[in-house]
Amino acid sequence: MRLVLLVGLLYFVIILPTSAQDSGQPATDCEQILIQADDEFNAGRYYGIPALLKPCLDGGFSNEQKVRAYLLLTQAYLILDDPIAADDCYLKLLRADPEYVANPSRDPIDVYYLSKKFIATPVFTPHLRGGFNTSFVKLLYDNNTSGAPVDSKTLYRIGVQAGAGIDWNINNHWSLCGEANFSYKAFAQDKRTFFDADEGRYVERQNWFDFPLYIKYSDDSGKIRPFGYAGVAINLLFTARGVNWIYTDQFPDGSKKEATGPTEVITYKRNKINQSLVIGGGAKYKIGRDFVYADLRYMIGVNNLANPEKIYYNQDGEFDPGISFYNDVSDFFRLDNLSISMGYIHPIYNPRKKTKPRLKGLFKKNEPKEAGNP
Repeated sequence: MRLVLLVGLLYFVIILPTSAQDSGQPATDCEQILIQADDEFNAGRYYGIPALLKPCLDGGFSNEQKVRAYLLLTQAYLILDDPIAADDCYLKLLRADPEYVANPSRDPIDVYYLSKKFIATPVFTPHLRGGFNTSFVKLLYDNNTSGAPVDSKTLYRIGVQAGAGIDWNINNHWSLCGEANFSYKAFAQDKRTFFDADEGRYVERQNWFDFPLYIKYSDDSGKIRPFGYAGVAINLLFTARGVNWIYTDQFPDGSKKEATGPTEVITYKRNKINQSLVIGGGAKYKIGRDFVYADLRYMIGVNNLANPEKIYYNQDGEFDPGISFYNDVSDFFRLDNLSISMGYIHPIYNPRKKTKPRLKGLFKKNEPKEAGNP
């Protein structure tokens, strides 16, 4: 029995590994093959390099190794005067690493000039965003029922926004960008009238769809890449509510009378289609081929948000009794908004050969003929 166990142990420890080495092929060491291909190149033996690298290019190389292999093949094909194969290899290099940039201090000069024929900038870059905002009431005209000056003060409230956008990249720096965002915005107003005797406060909460369109300039290198932009936006207000209505009437004898009311839908008193100017900037941080980013944006409201034909009436077209109850009517105002967002960017890379307009032949056809030439 012991003899059987000893024979079995020797079989698994010595005989089986030896037979496996004899009958099967060892795993391909792609890094060693890459070093061997580099030695072949340095020795001037270019013709055998494609066949040597092919097994690992079909499966086995990491992306970093693919870049090195296709760079080596590009150089070999340029030396062998095969521009089509050289172009194909450099394009595959960019597909392995779309952000590879040939550098004349590091790469052969012929590879550097070949790289100028290609572009890997993503045509479109989608992104997601979300964050917080606060709104600023900018008074255009003071409407009041007191016939006396009114001291109005805006109290800030926190809102939220979320959305998505896409950048159409003109080149490595400039992009035309569009977004579609949902925004919840809010603000409060305190009004003091009648020689500081009476006070009123209300909070307005609004839901918006914002559609910014802007031009953006961004850095194209480094781990942290700043950017800035400016443009315009269409802002669609689809709900507005007045909440926490409070009006305090103070009498000469020191007594007070307070009027409070429920939440009221006041969407009909607001202009639903509005415009704004957009300016902003931030920075994105590279993670692999993607980015996370932080963005600070200010939207400047352009038009009056209050509908002058509706502010004195209820939804039935009758005089709004709330004006008398709260001693308040909506001012004419525009609304600015400051927001901070965090987001995620996923570039859609598209390595490709640059296309050039065929102008040379056109100009040649239109050149004036010299005397004596047909």
